[in-house]
Order: sequence, then C-alpha cells, then structure tokens
Amino acid sequence: EGTGSRMGVVYGTLGSLQDGPVFGTSYLVGESILASSSSVQLSMMADTAVVERTTANIICPWPVGEEVKTDKQIVVGSHLDSVPAGPGINDNGSGSATNLELAIQMAQGSLEIANQVVFCWWGAEEIGLLGSENYVESRRDTLDQIALNLNFDMTGSPNYIYGVYNGSDAEDVTIRKASYNIERLFVNYYESQELPYKLEPFTGRSDYGPFIEVGIPAGGLFTGAEVTKTEEERIKFGGLANAAYDPCYHKACDTVYNIDHIALLNNGRAAAYTLGTLSTMEDIDELVATSQSTDRRGRSLLQQHQRLWWKDDWM
Repeated sequence: EGTGSRMGVVYGTLGSLQDGPVFGTSYLVGESILASSSSVQLSMMADTAVVERTTANIICPWPVGEEVKTDKQIVVGSHLDSVPAGPGINDNGSGSATNLELAIQMAQGSLEIANQVVFCWWGAEEIGLLGSENYVESRRDTLDQIALNLNFDMTGSPNYIYGVYNGSDAEDVTIRKASYNIERLFVNYYESQELPYKLEPFTGRSDYGPFIEVGIPAGGLFTGAEVTKTEEERIKFGGLANAAYDPCYHKACDTVYNIDHIALLNNGRAAAYTLGTLSTMEDIDELVATSQSTDRRGRSLLQQHQRLWWKDDWM
C-alpha cells in the first residue's frame, strides 16, 4: 500500500493449491504500471512444482498424577518449520526454544501442577498453519478437555517490541473474557518488571488460530516481524525507528545472529510466569468461564514462580 515497510515485494501464503501461478510485485512497480498512459504488456515466468512432503508435529503430554486434571489441559505450542529462504532462527527457532525451555524448567522445578500441560511443536505453519490445524482436527472428540492454548511465535526479534496478543479483541465472544485474562497474566509480568509492552491484534495469524476457531481461548507473545517500528515505539522499546522489527523476516539472514537475547530472556520469563500460574490454578474454570481478571491471583504468585521455576542462566 506504499506506507512504511509495505513497499516491497508481496510474499503471501496462499493456504491452498491454486489453479494457476500467483505473482507478487513491489509497490513501485505496481504504481508505475498504473501510472502508464498506454497499455502495458508484461512477460512473467513461473517455475513451480507441486509435490507432496511428509512432516509431523511433536506432541509431549506432561505426565500426570492423581491430583492433575486431564480435562483442563493447557496446550503450549510453537512452530518448528521455517520458510525455504532461510534457517528461521527467530521465526521460529526463538519460540520453539522458549517452549522447550518451559518443559525443561517444569521437569526440574517443584511446582505442584494442577492442570495437565501438553507441549507441542507444530509442523508446516508457514504454508498455512497445517500442523496445528491437524492437531485440532484430530482432537475433535476431546476438544472440551483443552482449557486454553498458549502460542509463542517469534520471541527474539532484533528490533523487538514486547507484544502480547490482545485477547479482548477476540471475535468469538465466548472466548473473549478468558483470552483477556490470559493477556493480563503476561501484562502482569511486564508491569512487575517495569517493562513496556504493546497489545497485538488477535487475528489468528499464527498457530493459535485453529484453536480460537473452535472456541478455545488463547494467548501468547510476539516481538514483531516485517512491520516497521515507529518513532513512538523506538522511544518506548529502544531499537531503530523506520526499520522492521525483524529485518531478516523470511530471509536467508534469519540466523543465530538475528536474535536479541534480552528480548528472548524477558519473554521466556513472561511465558514461564504465565504457564506456571495457569498450570497450578485449582480454579482454572474461573479463568475460562468468567470475566474476573486474574490480576490479584497472578500478582500474589509472581514471586513464588520466579523463585521456583526460572533460572537466570537458561540461555
């Protein structure tokens, strides 16, 4: 549309097989074609192939005991795949590493888990959320056992913001209250650490999308992708204005050098606090069924979960 970073070549995800090739171009090329006073003839070539590939999800249900509720599961997800252009260390090695560290810390900690946690690493997100869609579809008969979904996709962008999914924007009114309460837990952590944050649109753009489509509340973190950081955001979060949150988004340069370790650490702690609070809540029904904010409970548990569950040297 010719504003900010939205002037480059369009790299869209079609989501399903199309009858013919689809091309993307930059804003300037499109503008020059529209501005031409005469008819314009274009020559384009598509070199494509339709192939089948096998991929998989990694699903790790947490072992349960007598006191752990298996009908109030917390599904924690992040996608493992990247686009063909690059290794995808921020998108989404960062979220997947955060997810893995949550599992490691839970195994080494002493939290009294009340609600079963299912750690998931999704395949084929970049071509249409296929892994998470498959998981949701495979659980059609047991969806009522899932209390909520947490999603971590891009948690270490080099020109980061601390983005929290804005659950109060959920289109489905049946999950809006619960998604807002999840949002508030993340916000509790940032506020307690005097860290800035920004509420991000609750669009279903990442792997929480298939969950909210079937009426399961969700929440998560996001440090930004191709969108340009504003001057106001530079003042709030630091970094560079008029540059993308992740200049290497979907590019070959998305390597181990494309991570901000401070952002990754702070988001990891926010994720640990939120999951630690939710997984130990005996009354998680209140979270997913009412509009009561979790602020008071969340704040009272903050110091306990930081002390018991998250180590400074996890990276």
